[in-house]
Amino acid sequence: MRFFKIIFILILSTALFSGCIRVDTKVKLNKDGSGTIEEKVLMSELVIQMMNQFMNSMPDSSGEKEQFSLFKEDDLKNKVSNYGKDVKYISGKEIKQNGWEGYQAVYSFKDINTLTMDANPNSKVDMDDGDSGAEDDYYTFKFKPGNVAELIINRPEKDDFDEGEDESNENDSNGDNQLNDNILKMMDGMRVKISLEPQGKIVNTNASYVDGSEVTLLDIDFGKLIKNKKKLNMLKENPPKNIKEMKELVKDIPGMKIEMQKPVSIKFN
Repeated sequence: MRFFKIIFILILSTALFSGCIRVDTKVKLNKDGSGTIEEKVLMSELVIQMMNQFMNSMPDSSGEKEQFSLFKEDDLKNKVSNYGKDVKYISGKEIKQNGWEGYQAVYSFKDINTLTMDANPNSKVDMDDGDSGAEDDYYTFKFKPGNVAELIINRPEKDDFDEGEDESNENDSNGDNQLNDNILKMMDGMRVKISLEPQGKIVNTNASYVDGSEVTLLDIDFGKLIKNKKKLNMLKENPPKNIKEMKELVKDIPGMKIEMQKPVSIKFN
């Protein structure tokens, strides 16, 4: 399945090339279709220290030593278009907590119909290779106002199971399909979450993961996931052949929530 394959590969590549990160994106939706996006991105302080040591060994022509930081307000303002043409940057701040540091940012939008959400965490740390930016690789939204408002969420379009697509790893250069222990250690603590919270009471939804007024679209907690290496390797080596198998597999893996309904409907008042 293209969608799940994209999610797994992109998150794994982030762990390899960006260091261990945590990305938490929450959309808060009002009854008129407007709302805010709360984004928190953190990276392990150990990884940041390593990057600073490398950068300090290579001063620029002025002799100044640049310090690496995820929080760069100008960059956050420039990236606002990634969420949609009508999204505006509201605020941002640098944060540090329990061995992690990064930023927390808030954006606003007037119409969720114009909003797009990329599940690829690489875009948050400037590691996007440009291959995941197609419109059909994003969550999109359709909003219907009313006394009981309805939000329809479509996950990426190109996620159908293709029996003709070769998703095996037979051509891996090292011939080893097992996840390396060092890679798993790097992934410990990493988490990627995307959720949506209507500002009201949910009266009806087909979403699989609902906690009060919060609906989770994607939540992969590698701290929990890597404790079951057998399941993780099974997931990598034997991808499900249909939606039913995918639902059963995800259900049995701690630390992994992937919304499989298409589309997701949320009615609230």
